[in-house]
Amino acid sequence: GSVAVVGFNPAALARALQLEGNVQFTDDPGWMLEKYEVVLNAALRATSQIPGDKLDWVSPERERTLRQFTYHLFDRPNVAMRSHETGEYTAEDVGRYIEEAQRFQSPQEIARFGEGVLAAIRRFLGSATPEALGKPVRSYFSGGMTVGQLMDLALGHSAHHLKQLYHYFGLLGISPDRPLTARDIDGIAVPSELF
Repeated sequence: GSVAVVGFNPAALARALQLEGNVQFTDDPGWMLEKYEVVLNAALRATSQIPGDKLDWVSPERERTLRQFTYHLFDRPNVAMRSHETGEYTAEDVGRYIEEAQRFQSPQEIARFGEGVLAAIRRFLGSATPEALGKPVRSYFSGGMTVGQLMDLALGHSAHHLKQLYHYFGLLGISPDRPLTARDIDGIAVPSELF
């Protein structure tokens, strides 16, 4: 119809589609940390498997290099977590990975960045209070969300991208080391469609 919804705005989507019910976000930092450990450690393994000469391979769906894609997989949770300090989650924050990824010259450098992000998530979620996760954040796509909601979305985002990375590995003839299973991502909101 004539209703437009920009980005992931559950309340606006429900109104536009005349749906009842609410999108559920987790508010359990322990569960979220456990799932971040699983997803980002698997992403670290996969990133480390990428041959250096394939970093500039371009994915057919988004015309994005593996350098940008893998950096982005780690950067999105980092941006969500930083929203606790900045109070905002801007389109510029989530789009800067395109240029920032160019600083990383090897898969190992990207993996080290990912290790730093995971360490920061451990510190943040390991001591997160309900007030910290419930802090409102201005968001470019929904008007506002909480830090916890953004962290939950970023977790699903990274898990989904990791599934896509495994698909790219198939195109490149790479067999992923201990890939995630459906059981590993159980409870994480991940789209059923790969693309």
